[in-house]
Amino acid sequence: MRPRIARRSAHEGKLPSERAWQRSRVIEPRPVPRHPAFVSDGAAPAFPPTALLAPPGGLDAADGAVAALVSLLLAQGIAVELGDWRVLVRTDEEAVFARGLPPQLALIAVRRESRRESWIASAASTERPLIATRDGIRASAWRLDPTQELGAEEQTLRLLVTERAFASGQRADSRVLPPDIHIGEDEIILTVYVKPRPGFQTGSRNPETPVRVTLPEPVGERTLTDGALAPQGLS
Repeated sequence: MRPRIARRSAHEGKLPSERAWQRSRVIEPRPVPRHPAFVSDGAAPAFPPTALLAPPGGLDAADGAVAALVSLLLAQGIAVELGDWRVLVRTDEEAVFARGLPPQLALIAVRRESRRESWIASAASTERPLIATRDGIRASAWRLDPTQELGAEEQTLRLLVTERAFASGQRADSRVLPPDIHIGEDEIILTVYVKPRPGFQTGSRNPETPVRVTLPEPVGERTLTDGALAPQGLS
């Protein structure tokens, strides 16, 4: 039986030639747990998804970071109900607060302003998808080469990777990092990361980059899943 494939949408341009596939990079993934260590919505700083399991409440209005949260809520005309909010991550310089759970998740980030020794809001978002994040890089999207005949004994995947960050419409090629892989009984989760291009980048649509990923064992009849989009639950 041919393996089942869970695909995510990607910009489908002209497919690479066989010669292009032969010249594409071959990379080995690194094993990781089922759930990503950090996630991000692209606005607030990354945080561990397990932080969403913490009960809301317990915030001190006298705390400078919490006061910045309250100030933003008041400025936006939102009722201040601190019992609905939880802290996801907190350092001496920044904090991320959340209300609700995905897909109805609101995030507000605040940071310490060194000159004034006070806290100010730095980012706010609502109902944005949480993307797996590694070393500050949000995962990119991938799809299988639709021309590849993927049998149960296959151990090399031909992937078309679409970089998530702005890259001025350039391919990723040598910037594709070793992916994360989790191999389960019924599913193989592959999460691909791309090192961002340095300097200012325009938001031109990024083309797909062909890469080959070697698996530590055959695919079998397991589902292949793009792990970029963080799961709704953590069970």
